[in-house]
Amino acid sequence: MSSPLIGIIPAAGSGIRARPYTYELHKGMFLIDGKPNIERHIDLMRDEMNIEEIVIVLGYMGDTIRSYFGDGEDRGVRIHYVENQHLDKGWAWSVLLAKPYMAGRNGCVMLADEFYLDSNLGDFATFDLETYSAVCPVKSVTDEALIKKNFSVERDGSRVIRLVENPVALPNDLLGMASFLIRDDVMVELEAAFDSGRTNLDFVTFVDDLIRAGHTVGAFDMDGAYINLNDVASMEAAQDAAIRSRLETAGE
Repeated sequence: MSSPLIGIIPAAGSGIRARPYTYELHKGMFLIDGKPNIERHIDLMRDEMNIEEIVIVLGYMGDTIRSYFGDGEDRGVRIHYVENQHLDKGWAWSVLLAKPYMAGRNGCVMLADEFYLDSNLGDFATFDLETYSAVCPVKSVTDEALIKKNFSVERDGSRVIRLVENPVALPNDLLGMASFLIRDDVMVELEAAFDSGRTNLDFVTFVDDLIRAGHTVGAFDMDGAYINLNDVASMEAAQDAAIRSRLETAGE
């Protein structure tokens, strides 16, 4: 049986592409149907993934996030905060900063700007991490530009065989989403990658490096809506989707 999960929410980036919204508000705190996206993550982790402890990695406008969520007690979770003072090292560094809190547990990494709606994250949380070092959610999409903004996935059944960040050519119609389940020993590999002299490392590239080194990475078929909140248009699309879903639910 897999060990309990700890949540990891990297929220250190400045959200340059989402301006003007992010001049005065961290993009993870952008209200989507009245609720910050980070709060949506916390609710999903608590209610669907049975996660009780979460690490939020801060950087840009970190004080606003800390003051809003506090220690998490009023939301039924325990929240820790860690500061990323080296944003130039890539978001893999933000993930690594959560290592002291793992305590032998596996992790669920969800970027602050990943929006999920009506998804099957509960099933995602139960994926077998005894067999797989990491698990990546995937979704078949028709929008090639969306894959090129995120990353492409090549799979062989339930196994991922390649991940490519911001691909130029697409091998298929599979979109990779930057939420990962990671086994606790992956943090040791990540630390070793930086100790070896890597000065900048994207986490997607790191997971692809794991595959090339012989690790088994799983592919999970994600349901529901997914939007990467990386610009003004995507934030507005998430807002529309959340409101529409709420109204449809209320009308049932």
